[in-house]
Amino acid sequence: MPGTLKKISLSSDKKSTSLHRSIQSYLPSLLVFALVLGTLLLVLSRTAAASGSFVDESEPESLATVLPVAHLLSKSLLAGTGVQVDYLPAKRYPVSRIRYWIDKKMAGELADLPRYRAVVETASIWPEGSVYSNLRQRNIAVIPVDMAIQLKPDGARISRAAGESALDFFWLNPANLKVMVSILSDDFSRIWPEHQPLIQQNQQRAVEQITGFALKLDDMLWQQGWDGVCSDDSALHPMLQSLSLPMLAEDKTDDLDGFRCLWIEEGKKASAEPNLWVVNGLNRFESGSLSDWLEVNLNKLQQVQ
Repeated sequence: MPGTLKKISLSSDKKSTSLHRSIQSYLPSLLVFALVLGTLLLVLSRTAAASGSFVDESEPESLATVLPVAHLLSKSLLAGTGVQVDYLPAKRYPVSRIRYWIDKKMAGELADLPRYRAVVETASIWPEGSVYSNLRQRNIAVIPVDMAIQLKPDGARISRAAGESALDFFWLNPANLKVMVSILSDDFSRIWPEHQPLIQQNQQRAVEQITGFALKLDDMLWQQGWDGVCSDDSALHPMLQSLSLPMLAEDKTDDLDGFRCLWIEEGKKASAEPNLWVVNGLNRFESGSLSDWLEVNLNKLQQVQ
């Protein structure tokens, strides 16, 4: 019996020694594999971070806008979704200064911006105002949304005068506003499909607000007894051409004897000057809602003597 136990003990020792030797023989290979795997993961993580494809899950879903009208419409359509809507240029700048901000200021602010999921632009008609290439440095997967033309075959597009190249206030035409609402709603529903029902509800509300504004505007113009509208600001032509009254003059020196003409200018402050309607044309950032902006312009018209 003692001899048997001694044989079992010797056999166990031999197996244990053999196992240790086997582990020792594979240990260098295991260490090399672990080292290579760790290096590969480190390189991949740094590459993803450098390209901007890595998005911190703690960051809220966000959308970038460049034009005041893009911010106003996007905020209206995404209300209640939790998507953060940002206006990138300095809020004090008029639309004519946005290009300056992009060229001179944006690069210095880029590192502090979120990794936006999408950006709303009008690159099809105003390529100088595009910031997509800038934001792509932060997130290579950022989605460009053009609110002036639907990026699909036979897609909807806003209406502009033939040959028009300068950036005018095309958004002051209510028909263009409704086209842009439709384009944005369609793209937002595809980017954030989980919010599609709410986005479509917001779209319906926005269209109703714009339609109501256009009807009230035409009715008010007729009730006030104007013969036509006038403006020496060519950027306002999209709005003037959308009205039911004819355009009578483009210069205050024009002879309007016998005609009662409503002169229209762009600005935020109302004027006490007779026959002058100062329209808030969204030339600068607007903090209120779409309905607030529309209502303010109707109220300012109502005050014209």
